[in-house]
Amino acid sequence: MVLYRVLIFTGLLFAAALLPPLALAISLLPVFLFRWFFEAVIVAIFLDSLYAVPEPKWFGFQFVYTLSVFVAIYAIEILKKHIRFYNN
Repeated sequence: MVLYRVLIFTGLLFAAALLPPLALAISLLPVFLFRWFFEAVIVAIFLDSLYAVPEPKWFGFQFVYTLSVFVAIYAIEILKKHIRFYNN
């Protein structure tokens, strides 16, 4: 199981370098497969480090992808507890 996490994380890092918006969307899919897939947060930090700039509409906050992925992971983990057919 750990090997799958490493392979998915490596693939997400390559996707983040090549197709940033797609990598952000794809990085939330393994959250349904694995418990607390925080590698997606690392990918979001990588994306924010490469492409983000401080914007006035976020009050100069630069890590918008990271915050949104962290909130999405937390929401998906709560949602997984309430899905009837999800086998944990």
